[in-house]
Amino acid sequence: MVEPSTLNNPALKKTAAVMLGAFLITTSLSGCRMNFSDQHVPEVAGIVVRVVDGDTFVVDVDGKEKTVDLLNVLAPADGETPECLAPEATKNLASVLKEGDKVRLEYDDDLPPKRRENRAAAFSAGVFVNEEVAKAGFAVAEKDSPNNPYYDRILAAQNAARTDGKGLFDGSRSCTVAATVEPAIKRMKDVSKAPPVSVESANSMVSDLESIVSDGAKAKQTLANMQVTEGTAQAVVYASERAPWEKQIDQTVAAAQKRLVAVKGEQKKLVAEKKAEEKRKAELAKAAAEREAAERAAAAQRAEEAAKRQEAKDKAEASKKAEESKKAEESKKAEESKKAEESKKAEESKKAEESKKGKPGKDDHKKP
Repeated sequence: MVEPSTLNNPALKKTAAVMLGAFLITTSLSGCRMNFSDQHVPEVAGIVVRVVDGDTFVVDVDGKEKTVDLLNVLAPADGETPECLAPEATKNLASVLKEGDKVRLEYDDDLPPKRRENRAAAFSAGVFVNEEVAKAGFAVAEKDSPNNPYYDRILAAQNAARTDGKGLFDGSRSCTVAATVEPAIKRMKDVSKAPPVSVESANSMVSDLESIVSDGAKAKQTLANMQVTEGTAQAVVYASERAPWEKQIDQTVAAAQKRLVAVKGEQKKLVAEKKAEEKRKAELAKAAAEREAAERAAAAQRAEEAAKRQEAKDKAEASKKAEESKKAEESKKAEESKKAEESKKAEESKKAEESKKGKPGKDDHKKP
């Protein structure tokens, strides 16, 4: 007699279908399980209703709304007096968990019962949300229990954000601890390693380096005296980064001081070279001016001598012309006198001839 297959049992079929459906939902939400082999990690599935702040959201589980805090994560608190980057942290979580997204929640069974119900790791569309917000720099790793199954991954994401200078580690955001020290460090990196090529560039470099030394000392003092609220994300950043940042500041100031000594040496050399060059140019300009003056004087003297020669020439020519004119006048007068004499003689001769013709001769009286 053959035993009936267990798959033909209606009750078992229903149970198998429910289990398969749960498995498919869990698989679609998680992408891949965290799988802590030696830890009991309960889980539930739900739908995102809304984001509250950088590490808190509301989820619908079986028709009931439930507030969830991300496990092993601490983000800046939002509210009436938002902490540094709190609004940005809220927007960041809202970009990862959108309204209507399916989400799988995993819990740390080592937490006390009252905290266990609302602190969880969240997975959505294959994204580990706790890790994602830390990677963006808008949350830091926080230990919640002796187990802390997610802490190491979140801490690694936090360190990646620090390396990349994101969020709470962004020195360009004025409210962060990083803003106290990173500007001086960045400015030192921007100082050219090449020697200055002019007095002006040396002066500018000396000014920059002196400012970096001064700002570095102020930044270290500010960092030492900084007051942060205990239990905040900013406090975690301050506690973990103060020592490395102080070391960076010391290294930056030492490098700036060393570079300053070298640049001042170059500055002194460039100033001496500039003065020598200015003196050489002044001497060349003076010599050129003297040559020009001598040339102008020589030219003036030549012009004066030429003018005198021309004046003498003009006088000689004028005298010659006057003499020639006088001679011509005298010649003209002599000619006119000669002509007048000749005319007078001709007139007299004519009169004499006429007189001679007009008198009766001896033979005229003898005619009948």
